[in-house]
Amino acid sequence: MRLHRLTDAVLQPLYSVVEESEAVAFLLDAELSRRMLLLRAILDAIGGSGVRPEDAEETRRAWCLLESAERRAPAAFREVLLDPQSGVWAASLLRRLSRPSPAATEGEAPLRVELGFLAQLAATVFVTAGIDFRTPVPLRDGRVFLPGLGRATFGGDPWGTAEVWGRDGLVRIAAGGVTVTLPDATETDAPGWEGQRQLRAEHKGAVLALAVDDLGPYAPVPELGAPARLSEARFGSWQRWFEGMWCVLVEDHTDRARALATGLRSLVPLPPGERLRARAASSSDAFGALLLSEPDEDADVVAAQLGVAVLHELRHTLLNGLLFLAPLFDDCDQAFYAPWRDDPRTLGGLTHGVYAFSGVARFWRAHGPEGLAGFEFALWRGAVRTALETLRGHPALTPPGHALIGSLEEQTEGWSREPVGERERRLAHLATVHHRATWRAHHLRVPAAYAGELADAWRAGRPADTASEPEPTLRADPSARRLDTLALLARLRIVAPGEFDALHAAADPGRRIPGVVPADLALVDGDAATALKLYADELAGPGARPAAWAGLGLALAECGEPGAAAALTERPEVALAVAGSSPARPDPVALARWLAR
Repeated sequence: MRLHRLTDAVLQPLYSVVEESEAVAFLLDAELSRRMLLLRAILDAIGGSGVRPEDAEETRRAWCLLESAERRAPAAFREVLLDPQSGVWAASLLRRLSRPSPAATEGEAPLRVELGFLAQLAATVFVTAGIDFRTPVPLRDGRVFLPGLGRATFGGDPWGTAEVWGRDGLVRIAAGGVTVTLPDATETDAPGWEGQRQLRAEHKGAVLALAVDDLGPYAPVPELGAPARLSEARFGSWQRWFEGMWCVLVEDHTDRARALATGLRSLVPLPPGERLRARAASSSDAFGALLLSEPDEDADVVAAQLGVAVLHELRHTLLNGLLFLAPLFDDCDQAFYAPWRDDPRTLGGLTHGVYAFSGVARFWRAHGPEGLAGFEFALWRGAVRTALETLRGHPALTPPGHALIGSLEEQTEGWSREPVGERERRLAHLATVHHRATWRAHHLRVPAAYAGELADAWRAGRPADTASEPEPTLRADPSARRLDTLALLARLRIVAPGEFDALHAAADPGRRIPGVVPADLALVDGDAATALKLYADELAGPGARPAAWAGLGLALAECGEPGAAAALTERPEVALAVAGSSPARPDPVALARWLAR
């Protein structure tokens, strides 16, 4: 472990919209030191209450074994400790030891099993380095997992003890009368053994090697769970997707490809998501791990879409690494609008998002002004600008935080003046305005007294008093879902026009793609008159969606009524409040025109 100095030479590349491999390597070194500190904190914590003396003693013996492994094979020790599974284990165990009682709760392994992972780390180092050793390790659900290598499965006691030993290059694991012999190439399977496979891609001498983490017991994002073992067919699909992605990155984003190869260590595969709504995630505990659902196989764009998803999560990982070294913001109880989320975000969440999506916009910018690239660039450059305007000068930002936001602003300042195709610009505008207006309709509340006054004026035929309109209050609506519907439909129209047309002709398009209604399809397709009628019909009846007010506003804009449109796209929460305070559902178009006057 060593001191890591955040000099300008390190910070400037990290404050960029483009990743650099040297800065990634610096953060990896810092992450190694952080994990060693976590190990030391775990050792210090086992003397506390709630840890049985025999478990504490066993942990100290495992610690001595791990120290020996580090001395004898420092390179292998580094690789094993930097495995994302090691990071998730260490962080979660330390949190558990910090509880008033670290005893197992529902769904948790016994504490001795978690503490015994130290011995599994040491065993993995010795196996990797080819050094003779012998050590007991705990079973977890009848299995022994060696990070980066694979896992052995046994019957018998699910929380018992196994023994791992290596001699003259042969490694065995035994438990309950069963012995599993590891194959020479641990990535391959053998009786009782499942090897951790690797995705490998090479293009023009640049190599990407990424472990497929479908065996580890620790979920980097607990809400998403630990993945099931991929079939050979699905593994082959991931290999093919990554080979195509790697060619795109090396050809068009050479420096970023090098940074990605330096920083990414594992892929946690997730099941397929909704159409054009791939899921991706990363974790501050698992530096270098990428969680990603299977991509849509739209042949012309799948490689680029996968590449941008991977780079997006890499940027989250880099910012997490930077945050461990330099706080970018102080505690702040405000919540903010984020153009990429359904829910209100914290200051930290908004900072993370603007950092990640500035890199996303930079990616699409390099792929031309038309088609999917033109749409995505137009969409995300606007989103980044909106978030940067919110963050600029915020008092909760620290000096490094102000420097980061200022640097991103400087690098993205000219993007709004760059041309994109007319179709792409229009679709990005629809998606942007619809998302923000729908977010407001869900999460902002007009004071009840003011809503009642407006409703009384509406019924009496008096003009709306909007000059004294109070600021709405933020009250998060947990039902807000799929606020990106128009962006999704724009992508579908660009990459799969035949599928878009079929969806447009369907009586209930929401059965095919959740969240989609016929009015949305008409609006994206340029049929504003039909969209206006369909949105108005929905809003005139019971159970109307908040998103319908945003859609109606956009339809009014395209039908040549900018004033009425602005009343619904800029302040949809007011129309929603008036409608909710009126005994009978008002004519939504008439209400929009009344609010505009």
